[in-house]
Amino acid sequence: RSRSPTPGFNHKIPPSILTPDEVQTSIGTLRFFDGMPDEASVEAVYDNLDRMRGVEVFLDFVPLASVEAMRRGMLSLGVHTANKVLLFDNLMTSDSLFLTGNTDTIYAIGLLDLKRDGPTVVEIPPGAGPGTVNDAYFRFVVDMGGP
Repeated sequence: RSRSPTPGFNHKIPPSILTPDEVQTSIGTLRFFDGMPDEASVEAVYDNLDRMRGVEVFLDFVPLASVEAMRRGMLSLGVHTANKVLLFDNLMTSDSLFLTGNTDTIYAIGLLDLKRDGPTVVEIPPGAGPGTVNDAYFRFVVDMGGP
C-alpha cells in the first residue's frame, strides 16, 4: 500500500514525533514553525529557566541562611570560639525559630572555624550524644558521641 510522504520529507513521518505548530504549557502557548520555536516562545522558555534557577538558588541557600542566623545568635550570646558551646537547659520550643530543630532534644551547639583556628580536636564526654557535625549548608559530615 502506498503512503504519501509527509510534506517536506521523503517519507511518511508519524505525526506523534513531529513538533506541532502550538503547544500549551504552564508558561503559556509555545509556537513553532517547521519544529523551530518563534522568538516569543524562545523568550518565554528562557524567562522560565531564569525563574526556575532563581527559585533553585533561593532554596539551596535556605540552610546556609539558617546556619548564619544560628551563628549570629550564638555570637550575641558569647559563643565565639571553638571551646564554647551553647547548651540548652530545656527542650526546644517554637520560640527558638530553628529551621530544623525538634522538641525532644536537649541541644548543645558549637561552631568550628577551621580557617581561623586550623585543625580542631572535639572531645565528646562519655555518655554524651549522639551528635552530628554538619557543614555551613547543613550537609551531614560525621556523627559524634554514642547514642
